[in-house]
Amino acid sequence: MKRFVPSQFTLTRWIWFFSSIVLLSLPFLHPHCGCLALLAWVPFLILERDWYERGKKHRIWLCFLFFAVWNLLTIMWLRYATWVGALGALVGNTAQMGFVFLLFRAFRQHLDRQRAERSFKLLPYIFLVALWIAWEYFYTDSELSFPWLMLGNSFANTVKWIQWYEYTGTIGGTLWIWMVNLALFRVLVLYRAVSIFPDDRPAPRLRPAWLAGLVLLVIVPITASIIRYANYQEVENPREFVVLQPNIEPHVGKFKGYSRERQDQILLDLATAAVTDTTTFLVAPETFTWTIDEEQVLNFTTVRKFSDFLQQHPASNFIFGAITIHYYPWNTYPGSSENSRPTLTARKAQGYWYDTFNASLILDAAGKHDIFHKSKLVPFAEFLPFPEFISRFGSLAISLGGTVNSYGKQPEISVFTANDGTRIGTAICYESVYGDYCRGYVEKGAQVLTIITNDGWWRDTPGYRQHLSYARLRAIELRRSIARSANTGISALINQRGDIIARTNWWKESSLRGSLNLSEDVTFYVRHGDVIARIAQFLAALLSLYWLSFAWSSRLAREQRSNR
Repeated sequence: MKRFVPSQFTLTRWIWFFSSIVLLSLPFLHPHCGCLALLAWVPFLILERDWYERGKKHRIWLCFLFFAVWNLLTIMWLRYATWVGALGALVGNTAQMGFVFLLFRAFRQHLDRQRAERSFKLLPYIFLVALWIAWEYFYTDSELSFPWLMLGNSFANTVKWIQWYEYTGTIGGTLWIWMVNLALFRVLVLYRAVSIFPDDRPAPRLRPAWLAGLVLLVIVPITASIIRYANYQEVENPREFVVLQPNIEPHVGKFKGYSRERQDQILLDLATAAVTDTTTFLVAPETFTWTIDEEQVLNFTTVRKFSDFLQQHPASNFIFGAITIHYYPWNTYPGSSENSRPTLTARKAQGYWYDTFNASLILDAAGKHDIFHKSKLVPFAEFLPFPEFISRFGSLAISLGGTVNSYGKQPEISVFTANDGTRIGTAICYESVYGDYCRGYVEKGAQVLTIITNDGWWRDTPGYRQHLSYARLRAIELRRSIARSANTGISALINQRGDIIARTNWWKESSLRGSLNLSEDVTFYVRHGDVIARIAQFLAALLSLYWLSFAWSSRLAREQRSNR
C-alpha cells in the first residue's frame, strides 16, 4: 500500500483539510449522508498530528479555521433571521470547538514531555472525546446555547441506524462517531497507510485486533438498530391530528401584509377543509397570533373565532402559537413597584410592568384553555443573554425597560391535557433541538408530542430541513409520535420510529390529517437522561486533574533542581 505522507505536498494537505470539512458538513446539508460522519474526522486527525510531529505548534490557528469553515457551510442560513445571531453562533461555536482542540493538544504535549517520546498514545484521544462530549452536554444548557451541530445530529435522516438513541440519546451518536473515526485513524497508522509517526513501530499482532474492533464498532450498532427498527411495534392507541400550515410570510406578511382577520380566515379555511368528527387535535404554528392578554384569553378576537369553530367540532382541541402578555400593575401585583421589577425580563410601562412570551395555547369547545411559555429561547433573537448580570446595573436596566427584547420563560416544563384526557407536550420551535430538555415532556406524562414552529425566517436554505430532521431524533429518543406544524417550513407527522409518515411541501399553504399512536412507555433515555455525557464530564475532569498533578510535580522538580 502506498503511504500518504501529508508533509510532502502543500496542495495535498489542503485537499485533506477541506475534505474533512465537507465530510462533516454533508450529513447536515443532504439527506442520507450520515454514514460520512464515521470517517469525516480522519483526514483532519492525520493533518493535525502531522503538524504536531513536525513541530508546527503555531498551527493551532488552522484548527480554528477548520471549525469556522465547517460552521459557515452548515449554519450560516441563520443570517436570514438575524445577522447578530448568525455571527454569534459562528464565533461562539468556532471558539468553543477550537478551545476543545487547544486543550487536547496541550494535554498531549505535556504527556509527551513527561514520557520524552512521540508515538501514538490513546490517552490524549480519550481526553479529546471526553472533553468534546462534556462540552456538547454543557452547551445544551448554557446561556449562549446553540447545539445545532452536535455530532450525533449527523444521523437525523438515517434513522434506521440509530434506533439505539432510545438508550443513549443524541450524545450516543457523538461517541460512536468519535470511536469509529479514531479506530479508523489507528488502523491506517498500524497498516502504514499514512506515515506520521517516524519512530512508531507497532507490533504486527495489534493490526488484526484493531481492524476487527473497527469492523465491530461499525457493524454491531447498525445491525442492532436495523433489527430494533424492523421489530418495533407501536401500541394501537390512535388520535387523529390535523396539522395546519397557513404559509404566511413571517417578515412582512405576518405583521404588515395580511390583516389579523385575513390570517385567521386562512387558518380556519384550512381547518374546515381537513377536520372530521374524529379529529382530536388541530395544530397551528408558532406565533400564529399575537398580543393576547393572558388574563383575558377568551376575549381575544382570534380565540373567539377558534372557540366558535370548536362548537361545531366539540371532540377537537385547538393548539396554536401566540405572543402573549402578562401584566404586573404597580399597585396590585406583589413585588411590583415603579422601581422594582417583578421578573428579570419584565419591561416598564406607565403604571405597570409586563412580560411577553412566545407561547402555545390549547383550547377546547367548552372554553377551557391552558398556556405554555417557551423556555429554550434563541440567543439575541428572543432574549439577551445573562439577564441576571444586566439587572445589576439598576437604573440602566430600568431605563431600558428591563432586559431589552427578551421574552419571559417558564421555570419548568408542563404538558397540556385535552378534553379526552390525552396528555400532550408542545415544543416551540428551537426547543425541539434539545433532547435532554424534551424528555421533560415525557417525564411530565406526555403521551404524544407536537412541535410548532415557523421556519420561514431562513428562506429556502438547509435550515428548515435540518430542523425537521431533528424532530425525528426526538421521536426515537422518547418513543413518542410527533405532529409538527410549520408556518412556512415543512409540516409533518412522525411515528415513534422516527419515520416521516406524511409531510407537506415547503412554502405551500397546506394541511395534513392523520392518526398518531399515544404511548405510555418510558425509554431508558427518558428515565436516566444523558448518562454518557455525565460519564464524559467525570472522565474529562479526572484526566484534567491527572494533567494538573503532573504539571505540579514537574514544577516542584524544577524548583528543587534550581535550589541545588
